[in-house]
Amino acid sequence: MVAGRESARSRLVQGILAIVGAVFLLSLSDSIVKLTSDRLPVAQLLLVRSVLAAIAILAIARLWRTRIPLRLERPGAVGLRSLCLTIMWVCYYAALPTMPFALAAAALYTAPMWMAILFRGLLGEPVGWRRWGAIAIGLAGVGLVLRPDAAGLAPVSLLPFAAAFCYALAAVVTWSRCGGESPLAMALNLNLGLAGAGALGVLWPAVSGLGLGGPGAGSAAWMPLDAGSWALLGLLAVFMVAIATAVARAYQLAPAPVVGMFDNAYLVFAALWSALLIGDLPDFRGLAGMVLIGLAAMLSALPGRQAPAA
Repeated sequence: MVAGRESARSRLVQGILAIVGAVFLLSLSDSIVKLTSDRLPVAQLLLVRSVLAAIAILAIARLWRTRIPLRLERPGAVGLRSLCLTIMWVCYYAALPTMPFALAAAALYTAPMWMAILFRGLLGEPVGWRRWGAIAIGLAGVGLVLRPDAAGLAPVSLLPFAAAFCYALAAVVTWSRCGGESPLAMALNLNLGLAGAGALGVLWPAVSGLGLGGPGAGSAAWMPLDAGSWALLGLLAVFMVAIATAVARAYQLAPAPVVGMFDNAYLVFAALWSALLIGDLPDFRGLAGMVLIGLAAMLSALPGRQAPAA
């Protein structure tokens, strides 16, 4: 009995460490994307990083002698999931050059509120008073972050919120339609989708004769890469593989509500990197909005009251 409790506690601790490690790497990766946004176009980054990540996934599968199914059980659902996540990354990365990193991260973490609404609307699952309260708190935080009374609110400020909605929609699809799929196969499918989006962004100016627009290198389709840039993109690809593996492992080791709770450590790490690497600290109002959004995300992640067994 004691050994069983210790084993369960050990798995819980390992799961928490896995998700905290994942969001640590994810926040660091995203801060690097922001730092390099003036010299590395988003489309180019998505293309190169995702191709390298896909190659790494295939290499790992071969090394571990893990067979990735070529035929997915529900290719339409997996494709929809990958599409949602691809749009999420494009929206989020497009916003990073013009928004403080910490505020963009807070906007992205409105996803749990969207999840509560979508699970209710699409799957008919009850939301409960606590999650409705979390949504209200989160909306107050959104108001502080967006500052709707401020003159000249840039439309780009809405992109991280669109990213949050797409992430929540992907979560609904994953939960309801992709339960039997291989995590490696879904990760490979996602990276192929991201690479496709990156390739489209790179080729668009040549095909249309129009620039992509945006600040700095965001207006270019492709920038020459030196050895340092290739090494950086390789590092980001390794991060992506490690993040995907750690997240999957976390959900295998610990209950989903616990993982969801510690997933919010991303906001803390984002604020840390924003201060140490980027130097664009939010003001008091923005910080208050971040705190409210983080609180709402934690309330949304708490487990609901279980129904009695039949």
